[in-house]
Amino acid sequence: MHKRFRSAAVALATAALALGAAACGSDSGGSTSSGGGAAEDGGNIVYSNVAETATLDPAVAFSSDGFVFVRNVYEGLLEYEPGTLEVRPLLATEWTESDDGLTYTFTLRDDVKFHDGTPFDAEAAKLGIERIIGVNQGPATVASNIKSIEAVSPTELKITLKQKDVFFLGTLPKLPIVSPTAVEEHKTAKDEWATEWFTTHAVGTGPYKLSDWKRNSAIELVKNEDYWREFEPGTPTSVTLRTDPDVQTALQLLGQGEIDLMGAVGPDDSAAAANMSGVKVVEQPSLQIQVLPLNVSKGPMQDPKVREAVAKAFDYQAIVDFYKGYAERANGPLPAEFSRAIAEQPAIEQNIEEAKQLLAEAGHPGGGFTVEYLGLKGLAYEEFTGTLLEDVLGQLGIEVKQTIVPWPQMVEIQSNPKRAADISFLNMSPMTNDPSYMLKSSYASANIASKGGYNWSYYENPALDKEINAISTMTDDAEREAKLAELNQKIADEHIVVYVAAPKLAQPVREEWDVTYDTVDATYSVRFFYVRKG
Repeated sequence: MHKRFRSAAVALATAALALGAAACGSDSGGSTSSGGGAAEDGGNIVYSNVAETATLDPAVAFSSDGFVFVRNVYEGLLEYEPGTLEVRPLLATEWTESDDGLTYTFTLRDDVKFHDGTPFDAEAAKLGIERIIGVNQGPATVASNIKSIEAVSPTELKITLKQKDVFFLGTLPKLPIVSPTAVEEHKTAKDEWATEWFTTHAVGTGPYKLSDWKRNSAIELVKNEDYWREFEPGTPTSVTLRTDPDVQTALQLLGQGEIDLMGAVGPDDSAAAANMSGVKVVEQPSLQIQVLPLNVSKGPMQDPKVREAVAKAFDYQAIVDFYKGYAERANGPLPAEFSRAIAEQPAIEQNIEEAKQLLAEAGHPGGGFTVEYLGLKGLAYEEFTGTLLEDVLGQLGIEVKQTIVPWPQMVEIQSNPKRAADISFLNMSPMTNDPSYMLKSSYASANIASKGGYNWSYYENPALDKEINAISTMTDDAEREAKLAELNQKIADEHIVVYVAAPKLAQPVREEWDVTYDTVDATYSVRFFYVRKG
């Protein structure tokens, strides 16, 4: 039997997400078509994003631009029900958990083949997960608690953990499994996991296969004719993942029907898209928090009073107004859906006079220094935020220098401590159903930007690390929720980041498509096997 863990916090978030999925009319189960009149198949669907993945390797790709490729070509032992935080069987059909919570035994499907014809079995699953751990890039962060993996038989896999983790099952959809034959054929003495080959090639078990990749233009996917599940009527049989750095151009193409759906569109642009003929806006709770990381490793931001002054000066209502109803206030690093206690905590309010007083106490009466703001090119809300910072910090006597660049360059800048901006912009969301993962991503010492993580504040606090790591070991729901609320307030009080807003997911889609976005994949990912053309 399935032994699933579902905490009260996860139940709250799942309920909210399920309501959002229902509101947008999507078929989250994937078992039936979207309704009468569905085409025999959905044909080609075109998805547009502002950035292109730098790699196709599922052991490396760990951002929204990479997820939308990986989730359609590769599979893990389990998957999330579209639009929710509930895990369900995929390559594993059932599982059991030991009494001590340290060992999970999975029964695997025996009718699955990789795209190259290699049969899927326990040895393949074992190698696939070990490869992620061995490559030790982004996806490895969710596998760090795995102690050992054993292929007991072709259809039985045993995973033992280092410590109990009540959210462990939620990590398995994030561990995509590659063909062991492809690894063996393309590895080298210096590249035992064939990472160079997998950067531009793909062999998974998913419903779609890689057809072509035109760099900086589009990735083409085609239907896996030997897929172990049937394609229901209306399901896309091919997918084009376009790269359109300019959102306004992409919106025009959406209105003309050349693009079917978009990812990473800001709420401001979604509001405009809602008025387009033939276009609808898919709305779901996003569990996303938009933040401005303040670089505490150098310059004035090292002083907590300066950071608090910046937080006090920021115009939060201006952002909410800019989003035209598609956002709410954020009061800390965690979405309110994860705990009722979090929802009740107050958000910081703008107070220019208090900000000036804090600066004076920090030894900067009248400001008198310059900070750099780094934002993402192509997203109007990030550029608007920069302009807003110029205005509000200008009232404190602080000059703001804006730098707007493409995503790869943004990551490169922030990963260099000497070049990292004083203030930057990130959209943070849970990658699993573990709420503490968001805390680890942005605030854990191990995830500072120079180590490849999203702790762009360069904040390091071993005591906080220990508190965050303990969350997933707490089996009592009430105790865990109380601790999450405590940490939410404690981190907010450090003013390591400015909590810009909690935006809704609002993405423009052509009216003929029923779509559910995967909020645990950086919000904008879509699994096209669950999309239907009505």
